[in-house]
Amino acid sequence: MKKGISLVIAALMAVSLVACGGGSAAKSTTAAASEQTEKQTEKAGETEAKKEETKGEAKTIGVSLLNSTHVFYNSIQTAMEEQAKEYGWTLDVQDAAGDANKQLGQVQDFITKKVDAIVIAPTNSAGSKSMIELAEKAGIPVFTMDIASDGKPVTHVATDNKKGGQLAAEYVVNNILTEKKGNAAVITYSEIESCVDRETGFTDYLKENAPDIKVVDVQNYSGDQQKAADVMQNMLLKNDNIDVVFCVGDPAAIGALSSITAANAATKIIGYDGNPEGVAEIKKGGNWVADVAQDPAGIGKTTLEAIKKHLEGEKVDSEILIAPYIIDAKNAK
Repeated sequence: MKKGISLVIAALMAVSLVACGGGSAAKSTTAAASEQTEKQTEKAGETEAKKEETKGEAKTIGVSLLNSTHVFYNSIQTAMEEQAKEYGWTLDVQDAAGDANKQLGQVQDFITKKVDAIVIAPTNSAGSKSMIELAEKAGIPVFTMDIASDGKPVTHVATDNKKGGQLAAEYVVNNILTEKKGNAAVITYSEIESCVDRETGFTDYLKENAPDIKVVDVQNYSGDQQKAADVMQNMLLKNDNIDVVFCVGDPAAIGALSSITAANAATKIIGYDGNPEGVAEIKKGGNWVADVAQDPAGIGKTTLEAIKKHLEGEKVDSEILIAPYIIDAKNAK
């Protein structure tokens, strides 16, 4: 009997030991979880504190646009001004007028003024990183829009330009050269990376999906409308037949149209921008049949939204792409 009682007591002690061991592990796990939760709460608190700290503060944002005479950049500026008003911010908008040196001077001026952030639509992709590096040394974050830089801004906001080129090529295949045979040409803008993306999106799509549509000529217009007219004239003289020309910007399409009209050619035009003058030509039902439209207001608004998030301590994507779409006679307004 005594032996039996001893066994029971021993068993109870063993259970008690196991229970204590489990309780100790549970206590350890609970403590760790509690510590992790405290850290997360502390981190979230810091982010919220930073938000509260910056909320209501009057920020000044320096903006250097590629060219303020372009209706596309006018639309971006208008959207940014509306968004800045909502935030209670001040915009210092400057026109670089396509001059890289002038744009560099504007960025240096923004740094001297100690603005809270800088936005650049680079006049040239290559070499623009020097402006970003200057601002970063001064502790000012830089954001780029529309045209990519060879530097590393906090965020780049732009149209998905490669997709835009693909949309233009799809339109050629589905609406112009439906038998997937014929000749195409491209008027590009080699100095600007986003425009090169449009060009390669177009040519790569045709190469992969309609190899019998030959891209017989690709020439650079360097953003000059008159040069685009000269380029188109040269293309028509060099090639017996060009069924369609893809222009990486509406100014190029306007120049091309003047030469096509003068030559009484049947060449169809697909532009890129979605500017009012392009839409007006499409509605006429002539050579200019379609345009890849961007959302400049969306680019302007999204850029300021990204700046606000960054200044408030939130993480933002390094690239934000906005989808383009096709305008033709069916939806031109």
